[in-house]
Amino acid sequence: MSHFGRFRVSGKDAAVLLHHLTTNNIKKLQPDQGCDAILISNKARVLDWLQIWRESGDAYLVLTSPNRRELFAPHARKFVLYQQDVTIDDVTERSALMGIFGADVDTAVKEADGEASLDVPLNGVVYSQWNEHPLWLSGTRRLPGNGVLVGSSDAGALEAMAKSSGAVLCDDATYNSLRIEAGIPVTGLELTDEINPWEANFNFAISLEKGCYNGQEIIARLNTYKKIKQRLMGVRLENTLPMGERFVLRSNGRNAGLLTSSATSPHQGAIGLAFIRTDYQEAGTVLEVESLPSQKAVVCELPFGEA
Repeated sequence: MSHFGRFRVSGKDAAVLLHHLTTNNIKKLQPDQGCDAILISNKARVLDWLQIWRESGDAYLVLTSPNRRELFAPHARKFVLYQQDVTIDDVTERSALMGIFGADVDTAVKEADGEASLDVPLNGVVYSQWNEHPLWLSGTRRLPGNGVLVGSSDAGALEAMAKSSGAVLCDDATYNSLRIEAGIPVTGLELTDEINPWEANFNFAISLEKGCYNGQEIIARLNTYKKIKQRLMGVRLENTLPMGERFVLRSNGRNAGLLTSSATSPHQGAIGLAFIRTDYQEAGTVLEVESLPSQKAVVCELPFGEA
């Protein structure tokens, strides 16, 4: 996962900046604590899904989606006020990142620390080492199956650790199938500037207690007045549809939603992720895929359960 963007945001006003840019309460983070947060526009639209960890003092590590790395720093700098003490440093090329997930994640995590068994909390940071190479580990929602991020300044050490653990390298097609099963959205497909965080099920990344931030009034109003008109759900398909294409879903000629991803799962068959409008969210609702009249999409809750 070294192609994911990594930025170190530091200075006495770093927390103020990150707090203003995102939906979660960054100011509450203590050293070695982290959170999921949505980088949001002033219209409360999703720009990216971030993970933010507080390091020591006034420094924070920010993880961006791969295809949003170029967006983060220019966007953030637009909100740095005159004389604020903030430095934004892209450290992506000076560090390496891997993700471990699946049924044997505990075994692989133990390998990262020799004989010890590590308890890696969600979004918390645990420091370790492998063959004297420093590592940091953090639980993540970005990966299915209780995934753990493992970071290091030494890419070679990470690769050697992964090989020695016996973990299987996950290819893109397998990951796509598993993340759809788990209901994990990604930028460019589910997460776009057409979507607000509530619609993408990012309740866990939104603080309703924090003060004013970019897009805050709209986020609060959507929640208070129940104005969320669609949400991310699963659909069971008759046949897998081309990845990367979007398909309008209809019911009796009416717009019922938008299919954003699909894959063939060895556990679930042909499945997909879709934003389903409120009137059609009952599990079992059968929708039509526009332009493919013989293709049906059956609405279901996330994550996918028994096939």
